Amino acid sequence: MVNLHEILEIDSNNFESVKDIIFESKLIDEKLLNLENAVLFIKYKLDRNKAKVFVKKEDDIPVAFIVLYYKVNPLSKIKYNWHISYLYVKPDFRRKYIGKEIIMKCIDYAKKTKVDHISLNTDTENYAAHQLYESFGFVRKNFISNYYYYEMKLSYEQ
Repeated sequence: MVNLHEILEIDSNNFESVKDIIFESKLIDEKLLNLENAVLFIKYKLDRNKAKVFVKKEDDIPVAFIVLYYKVNPLSKIKYNWHISYLYVKPDFRRKYIGKEIIMKCIDYAKKTKVDHISLNTDTENYAAHQLYESFGFVRKNFISNYYYYEMKLSYEQ
C-alpha cells in the first residue's frame, strides 16, 4: 500500500524548501526562458492559489515534486480543472514508484476539489511516461507540437 502521507503540499511559506530541486530539474530550458523567472512564476501562482506543489521527501530532502495548475474551463465561468504541469523525480530515485505515489496524491487532491478532470502534456517520445499515465486511466486526446495531451475524467461517489 502506498503511503500518501509522505507527500507534502508546499505552500508559500515553505516554497524555499523546494527551490533547489526545481532548479535541479531544469523545469524550463534556460535558452528559452530564465529559470529564476520560471521559479518565481510558480511561486506567484502558488501565492494566488492558482497552483499546487506536492513534494516527496526522504530524510527531509526533496526527491520529487509535481506542479498542478488551476485551469479555467473556457465554456464555464464556474468550472475549473487541474493540469499537471510538471513532474520530476531525481535520477537516483526513479523506478521506485515515487512518480506513481505523487500522481496518486494529485488525483486524490483533484477528486477532493471535485473537478471534472485532470490533464497533462507529455513528450511524444517519453514512452515510460505514456505507460505511467495510461496505467492511471489518462486518455490521450490530442497531439500538440511535440507533445501528447492527456485527460482523465474524474467521478465521485454520491
